[in-house]
Amino acid sequence: MARKPAIQKDFFGNILIEVEVHPNSSRSAITGYNEWRNRLQISTKSLAIKGEANREMIKIISKSFNLQKSQIEIIKGQTSRLKQIKLSSEEIEIISKKLIEIIAGD
Repeated sequence: MARKPAIQKDFFGNILIEVEVHPNSSRSAITGYNEWRNRLQISTKSLAIKGEANREMIKIISKSFNLQKSQIEIIKGQTSRLKQIKLSSEEIEIISKKLIEIIAGD
């Protein structure tokens, strides 16, 4: 069975990213790539209570890819650790390159 890619593009050119969030961690950052689940890993210091971890995850993505928070949307997994995020940006190639670097471990 073929696995879903961690990075995709939708019909409108937006980037869709499969994400695994680890709330209540010792640091807030993109921490790597889970090859088994085929997802980008993001750790947050916030607890998964009342959307705190989701807001922090969006802040981390915003800083990492130089995007406005309004350009980031959780489209699947609002209450789950496994999420799908949509990035709306004109600079899709730059974001894609950065994601590939993170996944490759550069």
